[in-house]
Amino acid sequence: MRRVLLAMSFLGAASLALAAATPAPPPELEAARKALAAAVKAQDRKAIVALSRFPLAFSGYEMPDQIAEADFLSDPDLFSGLFFQGDDQIVACLATTPLEYQEENPDFPDSPWMIGCDGNLYYFGEVGGAWRFTSYMNVNE
Repeated sequence: MRRVLLAMSFLGAASLALAAATPAPPPELEAARKALAAAVKAQDRKAIVALSRFPLAFSGYEMPDQIAEADFLSDPDLFSGLFFQGDDQIVACLATTPLEYQEENPDFPDSPWMIGCDGNLYYFGEVGGAWRFTSYMNVNE
């Protein structure tokens, strides 16, 4: 019994230490991701550009490694490929799914925060003092 209590005490302390080590998302990041969700819902590509860093890093099937701002604005298929035509589930996911912090991210090292939406990973980083949507990865393919 004593070993069980000791083990439980250790696990509880380890869980608290891990929780304390994981930072909470900054309020400005929370606001930026909600603004991105609203822009996606409205299918407002200009607003999405204002909330993003271009070129946008991209990792997905049969797509370029980066998407230029001009291409995103002129090619509606790029919006559809990233946000599934503004699908309600993607919008809800972007607006409400908890942001995950990744201290070391080899795929997108300057984008420590991520929202996972059924295998579609949306990454955020701080750019010029503001939080921006910086990268996308589809892990389903």
